[in-house]
Amino acid sequence: YMLQQKKITETDILNAMVKGYDLPPTDFNPTMLSSAATSLIPSQIVKQQEVVPFALDGNVLHLAVADPMKAASIAPRLKQFHKGGIKLFIAKLSQIDDAINSEAFNEIKKEHEPKKPEDNQQGNGQQAPQPQERLSAKASSGVVEFVDHILNNALVNEASDVHIEPFRDARCRIRFRINGILQTQDMYTKYLVSNYPAVITRLKILAQCSIQEKRLPQDGVLQFKDKRNMKGDWIDVRFSACPAKYGERIVMRLLKGSPELALDKIGFLAQDYSKLKKAINAPQGMVLVTGPTGSGKSTTLYAALQTINHPGKSILTAEDPVEYYLEGLGQVQANEQIGLTFTSILRSFLRQDPEVILVGEIRDKETVEIAIKAALTGHLLLSTLHTNDAISTVIRLLNMGVQSFMVSSALTLIVSQRLARKLCTNCRVTDDVVKPIHLVQAGFSKEEAEKVKVAKPKGCEQCKGTGYKGRQGIYEVLENTPDLAEAILNNAQAHELILIAKKNGFQTMAKTGRDYLLKGILSMEEFQRVLS
Repeated sequence: YMLQQKKITETDILNAMVKGYDLPPTDFNPTMLSSAATSLIPSQIVKQQEVVPFALDGNVLHLAVADPMKAASIAPRLKQFHKGGIKLFIAKLSQIDDAINSEAFNEIKKEHEPKKPEDNQQGNGQQAPQPQERLSAKASSGVVEFVDHILNNALVNEASDVHIEPFRDARCRIRFRINGILQTQDMYTKYLVSNYPAVITRLKILAQCSIQEKRLPQDGVLQFKDKRNMKGDWIDVRFSACPAKYGERIVMRLLKGSPELALDKIGFLAQDYSKLKKAINAPQGMVLVTGPTGSGKSTTLYAALQTINHPGKSILTAEDPVEYYLEGLGQVQANEQIGLTFTSILRSFLRQDPEVILVGEIRDKETVEIAIKAALTGHLLLSTLHTNDAISTVIRLLNMGVQSFMVSSALTLIVSQRLARKLCTNCRVTDDVVKPIHLVQAGFSKEEAEKVKVAKPKGCEQCKGTGYKGRQGIYEVLENTPDLAEAILNNAQAHELILIAKKNGFQTMAKTGRDYLLKGILSMEEFQRVLS
């Protein structure tokens, strides 16, 4: 993709490979092919893995490769054909292709092509690890294809995250987070067990992380092509590697769906949507979105930005990492290792003449103080904060050391949210296990509890036997009304703030969740999991 866009050259890639793998480069061409070396490895392996044997130095076979991971993934098979040492040299992919398609290569293969070995044998005579039947034949041919299959299969299954985890005794697993719940993908286990280091290395290369560093956590971003349509859109993935006891643990978040972001389509109640739209169209103020990890905060913020994004506004974002690309925005990737923190980016933004500023997350007192000052000086400031609900966000700001008069003046609106699994409308059934006492504990009155009937999952083909299909956003939107602003100024307690908010039409997430229970959108199990 980068080559097609002419943002980098093959020389740039070669230099990066040389530096990343600490391997020597070679100015490789077909005239360098040695018959003694090139005849050793079957042409099928050479073409599939793009590794070209071109010289013998004593008993050491010289291999030209564009991607060292491909050579590493088939190292046991290469031992079948050459018992001596192997030395890798980095070459450009075009040079590899030229050599494979050259007359010299074809002449050598015609004369010396060895008998084709059984594809399922390794040098020690044992069965080579292969993915199970559901994994395509193409994916079984190498680590590159295996990784590509994992990412595309996650996309097909509408997974938000991919977890790759090692355990004791060389055991490992891959899990997809689908509708908020992690599900083990057993189809990948057999191949992964035998190729775990190679798979991790491949992913780190794609995410532009150091393959040599295995002791410290690393973060990055990678891309892959969506193969579900002819257009082949590029999907962004947030990558995290963390050193665990038995190897590096990988978590990837698929940042899909940015073209479909629409504020009126993500599940807000009509009155809450009206309040939010009014807040983000205001010339100044602070709008905060809160909730736990994976609750959809970024989606809400980007949907808000897309709503107000037009050529007449200057919109700048400071993120870690940049999750969605939106045309027309100035998006800056934070990098604390070089001092490019949210605080330093915010200070720079204030000299860049923006109308709207987005800060990926408010993490410390210094950032929140600059953010509030920006909101008080003619800017619309959007950000996220990790709190349980809207009211506790106000208390959190005060506890971070922000003076109450600044919170009262700058704060415009707070959105707190959760994501819950929706019951499959094709197979949901009445839940006779839920009794009135359970409904009272969920917040219903005794009178309501006697009448209410809730649904539960059953499972069918449409929901793949889970009983759930899709996710429902559950929101509470706290507008900073004059009464609430006065209470914040007077340092009112949380229970006092919520009473004032309810008088002005505030509806909690728990109340919204109970409404979804009544409508059969949520099960009692999901209500308790998400909102208890």
